[in-house]
Amino acid sequence: MDKAQQTVLSILMMRFGLDPYTSIPVTTRWFRKHPNKSWRDLKDYLLNGEVIFKGDRLHNVDREKINALTLKMRDKDGVELKNRWDNFKLYRQCFIGSEAVEWLMKTQNISEEKAIQLGQILLDRRIIYHVHDEHNFQNDFLFYRFYNDKVAGNKKGSTSSVELNKMLPNV
Repeated sequence: MDKAQQTVLSILMMRFGLDPYTSIPVTTRWFRKHPNKSWRDLKDYLLNGEVIFKGDRLHNVDREKINALTLKMRDKDGVELKNRWDNFKLYRQCFIGSEAVEWLMKTQNISEEKAIQLGQILLDRRIIYHVHDEHNFQNDFLFYRFYNDKVAGNKKGSTSSVELNKMLPNV
C-alpha cells in the first residue's frame, strides 16, 4: 500500500468514520467511475473537499452549488457577520460555527451532520477559515471568516472571486 492510498483510507476513517473494511469497497467503486484517476488524485480531492462520502459512496461536490451557497451565506439573510468579542479580544467580521450549522440546516433542509460536512467543505475549499486556523468546521462557539473579507490586521488578506475560482478546480 503506497502513501497516497494510506492517506486516503486515513481520511475516510477520520473524517467520515469509515472502517478499513468499508473504505476499500467505497474507493473501488469511485475508481470504477474515474478510471483515469490515481490514489493521489483522490487524496487531493478529499483534502480539498471536492469529494465527500454520502450514503455508501464517494460523491463529487458540485462547484456551482458551493458558489451559490457561499453567496447565500454572505447575503443579508445569510449567516450573521459582525464584530465579536471573546476573552477580551475583538474579532472583526466573523460568524459563529454553531449559528452557521443552524442556518445551513434550516435553509438547506439537511441534518446537523450534513451541515457540519458542508461547513467542512467550505473550509477545505478555502472559502472560510477559523480565525486562528486551529479548528476544522465545528458546531460550536468558534469564530470563522470568509477568505474574501478583507479585515484590518487579517494575515489572510483579501481573495477575489477570480482567485477563488482558481482555487476551486473542476472535478
